[in-house]
Amino acid sequence: MGDHIIIERSDFDHGGTRNLGARLARDQGADILVFMTQDAIPANDGWLDELTAPILSGEAVATFARQLPRPGASPLEQFSRYFNYPAASRTRTQADIEQMGVKAFFFSNVCSAVRADVFWEVGGFPEHVIMNEDMTLAAKLLRAGHAIKYVAESEVIHSHDYSLAQQFRRNFDVGAFFADAGTLLEGASVGGEGLRFVKEQLRYVTRHGRVDLVPLVILEAATKFTAFQLGKRHHLIPKALKKKLSMHSYHWDQPRPKENP
Repeated sequence: MGDHIIIERSDFDHGGTRNLGARLARDQGADILVFMTQDAIPANDGWLDELTAPILSGEAVATFARQLPRPGASPLEQFSRYFNYPAASRTRTQADIEQMGVKAFFFSNVCSAVRADVFWEVGGFPEHVIMNEDMTLAAKLLRAGHAIKYVAESEVIHSHDYSLAQQFRRNFDVGAFFADAGTLLEGASVGGEGLRFVKEQLRYVTRHGRVDLVPLVILEAATKFTAFQLGKRHHLIPKALKKKLSMHSYHWDQPRPKENP
């Protein structure tokens, strides 16, 4: 295998490109697949040992790391990291779906690991989905009776300070993902979790003496909600307009995602 493989932007696919890497790793006899994005920076030397330990012990078949905000991150992005990636680890199974809702499927391949044989048993990442291929993989693993673990001891630095326009485009794509997700994410209601995020974010900025950010929190929440609702109804929107509303505009020129089993 060569040192690297170049993938043209027009050929990139969130799930398909990662599946390609997984196939190359399989050809090399890998037992555990580790996925990272190019902008995730390990926060300590033990991140990989911590990430893979639950898989090696048999506690879980898939794990993902804690994400910390980058130095200089805005208060809103700092909160987003702390809200989604708390200090306590947690193992999830299918039994947690009813109580946790969409949060049970939360999984990030910004930094993650999966047992290779189980990864292929469930079909790997879905291909031709606009985003959240990692959430779909987690749902397939849980539905198949496996456990996944959030490993807070494995830490990477990774955050983005999105503008309102970027937030809109990103959440339009999130809505489109849920519209096309099929039955795999049944029980994954997102409304309650979104409201809890906004309430906690308001408490966070107030507690840190940043009352001036309250209007931005409200405006950002309204932007996300509007974009998400539009994305859920993307089938009513012409493709040319969808490409303007979407963060991943190239997706709309690719094959449509197949219905999840």
